[in-house]
Amino acid sequence: MNRPTVTILTPSYNRAHTLPRVFDSLQKQTFKDFEWIVIDDGSTDNTKEVISDFQKLSDFKIRYYNQENQHKFLTFFRGIDLAEGKYFSPLDSDDALPEDSIEILVNTWKNISESQNIVFVSSLCEDQFGNLVGDKFPKEPLVCSIFDMRYVYKVKGDKWGMGKTEIYKKMKLNFEDLAGKGFIPEGVFQYQFDKLGLHYCINKVCRIYFRDKNDELSLANQFYDEKNAFGLAENYKAFLNTYHQKFALHPKTLLRNLGGYLKFSKLDGRPYKKTINELDSKPLRLISKIVYPFSKMLF
Repeated sequence: MNRPTVTILTPSYNRAHTLPRVFDSLQKQTFKDFEWIVIDDGSTDNTKEVISDFQKLSDFKIRYYNQENQHKFLTFFRGIDLAEGKYFSPLDSDDALPEDSIEILVNTWKNISESQNIVFVSSLCEDQFGNLVGDKFPKEPLVCSIFDMRYVYKVKGDKWGMGKTEIYKKMKLNFEDLAGKGFIPEGVFQYQFDKLGLHYCINKVCRIYFRDKNDELSLANQFYDEKNAFGLAENYKAFLNTYHQKFALHPKTLLRNLGGYLKFSKLDGRPYKKTINELDSKPLRLISKIVYPFSKMLF
């Protein structure tokens, strides 16, 4: 049996009421050579029945998996392990795609040469009212690292796209240390893209992000909550260990992230030596020893 060109992954937890929107947008795609993996992360609603109904109607392959709740981060990487497509895109359980999204991204990949060392095609997002979410790229295509996208070109806001499945599989993470720790930001793995290649950025809208202002405020208020200290510390650590060589050119950016790492490491109850020694950079370790006693006051 031939493998699909693309794998779309949707981790889902009690989102049976929004999954029809995702399915409808996939059913309308102009490009059909894809599979949809839905991983039910311990839902207590009727997600299983909803997906079963989709499987009877769909003109593309749907694979459904049910598991005990593990949170989105670990569920995401289980999806990568299961993916059969050459390319991989995550799609949240409450979002949707314009009809030509997958076609645009696949065609973009077809025009990229291996010599360019591209690992991800990044595109724009709109909300359900047609408003652009975040900034456009300063040119098309923009070929750059994630770091340069954010801190050199100053491009802000959500982006969405399609990566090579083989690149995701090369990412090195200690899942045993991450399991059972609650919320973990996506940056813990996304920064690794910059160790493996470049982003190819296009000014085409390929994802519809459904905004709920009440939910946004709630998420914003909870993101930096002490209960998320472990994941936030891991996120800052991943940033620092990926980009510490940029300290001379971007000292404020690195120091700001160092402050976040020290603060949330302390809130997480990590021992002093563990906090310092897990930084790869000797200069950052030295700075950490100096400012560590004041880390709770940072930010």
